[in-house]
Amino acid sequence: MHIYNNDGKLNHRRASTCSYCRNPDHNATNCPRVAEDYAYFTQTPPVIPTHSTTLNTNRWFGTPKYWGEWYEKCLHAHAKQEIAKKKVSSSPTRSGVARSAPKCGFCGSLEHNRRNCQAMDSYTAGAVEANQNWRRAFYQKFVVELGISEGALLNLKEKKNYYGSDKEGKEIIGIVTSVNWEELSLFCASISTNRYCYRDHQYKQNLIITVQIGGESRQVQFGDNGITNGAGKNLVKYSANRWNAPEFLSVLSPSETPIGEEWITEGHAKAMAFLTKKRSVEKLDEAKVTELINHWK
Repeated sequence: MHIYNNDGKLNHRRASTCSYCRNPDHNATNCPRVAEDYAYFTQTPPVIPTHSTTLNTNRWFGTPKYWGEWYEKCLHAHAKQEIAKKKVSSSPTRSGVARSAPKCGFCGSLEHNRRNCQAMDSYTAGAVEANQNWRRAFYQKFVVELGISEGALLNLKEKKNYYGSDKEGKEIIGIVTSVNWEELSLFCASISTNRYCYRDHQYKQNLIITVQIGGESRQVQFGDNGITNGAGKNLVKYSANRWNAPEFLSVLSPSETPIGEEWITEGHAKAMAFLTKKRSVEKLDEAKVTELINHWK
C-alpha cells in the first residue's frame, strides 16, 4: 500500500529540506535566513534582499518575477517562527509539573501505551491473517488458474490513448517480465465488485504487471471492475491506470515459473504492522481499513 511503500520501507524517501531556503540542514521554523530577509522586506520602503545568502540555496529568488512570491514565503516563514517561539515561552517547565497519565495512541486507553496494547497486537495479527487469506485467493486465481507470473504470454487489448487514435480495440500479445509480488496486499482489492470504490490513496496498492510488447515495456490494466475470484470476491481493483496501459483479455500461454507458496504465509507482515505504528483504530475505522481487513478474515 502506498502509505507503506512511500515511507522508506520499499522505496527510498527523498530527504526533507527547508521549505523556505531549501537547505537540508534545518526546517523553516529554524531557518536563520528568515529573520535577515524579513528585516529587509519590512523596511519602509521594502528592500528586496537580493544580496542575501538565501540565494545560495534558493537561487530562483533572485529573478524579479519571483520577488512577490519570495516576499509571501518570507512572511509565512516568519509567522511560523513567531508561533513556535510563543509555544516555547508559554510551555511550563518540567520541574514541579506532574507527568500526564499515559494514553494509548491506538485504542485511547489511559491504562497503557502502544508498547503493551493488546488491542493493537490483536488488530495487527488480524491484518496479517486477512492478508494471508487475500494472498491465498490471489495466488489461486492468478498463479494456479490463470498462470500469470514471469514468462506468461498474455492477450491484451489496446485502449484509446489519444483523440482520434485508431489503436483502440486492437489485440496485442505481451510477455510478462515482472510482477510487484513483494508489494501486493489486500489493499489491491475492494469490498465492492463494481467500478466505483472510493478509498484514500494512501490505503491503495496497485497490481503492477509489466509486459514486453515488441521493443516496448508497458503495464497491464485489469479494467474498471477489476478481477474477482470464484467466490465472487474482488481480488484486484487497483492496477495500472496509465493512459497507454493495454487491458488484460486472457492468458495465451501460462508461466512455467510460478512464485512459491511461501509468498502466501509471509503475509506482508511488516506492512500490516506498519498500519498500526502511528494510526489509531478510530482513524483506521474511518478510512474503512478495518472493514476491508474484516472482509478478508
